[in-house]
Amino acid sequence: MKTRDQIISRLIGCLLILLIGMTSAPAAFAQTADADARAVTIGPLSVVNIADLEFGNIVPSPASGTVFIDTRNGNRTSTGGVTLASGASSRANFIIYGGPNQIVEISIPGTMTVTHTNGTDNMNIDQMAIGNGNRNFSTFVRGLLGTLGIYQLTVGGRLNVGADQEAGAYTGTFTMTVDYL
Repeated sequence: MKTRDQIISRLIGCLLILLIGMTSAPAAFAQTADADARAVTIGPLSVVNIADLEFGNIVPSPASGTVFIDTRNGNRTSTGGVTLASGASSRANFIIYGGPNQIVEISIPGTMTVTHTNGTDNMNIDQMAIGNGNRNFSTFVRGLLGTLGIYQLTVGGRLNVGADQEAGAYTGTFTMTVDYL
């Protein structure tokens, strides 16, 4: 016959097994679902200058005049006392790189000054304009970079040459601002 201590030990053991069985989680049937994760990165906007605004060689005279570079086609014309001489001339040419189909706003100043290498003589450039193909947009344009994220544009303007303008090289810089929208 079993003693009282043996019965109580077995009873406690059975209760413990029953308790452990009750507290363990029932078997679960796992289900899965998939989801995609996406991200879009836009490279930094960059502007590359392909060609400078170059009015070329000119011959001033006792009468003032102008030299005009057409932003649409790059043609160079003169008025007044300025004679066009041989030498390279060009409209400024830029390529803007960014994200595909990104809208950008581009602006330039309407005027600028070029200074002689002597540091004292100047000429003014006005009627500056941005162009794209055969279009002329003045000093501001909103453009679409296209599916490749590229936009090409040109800049032209009118150089005002004074009477008996000092001979020599004149240079200056203008700032083009390009903003993502």
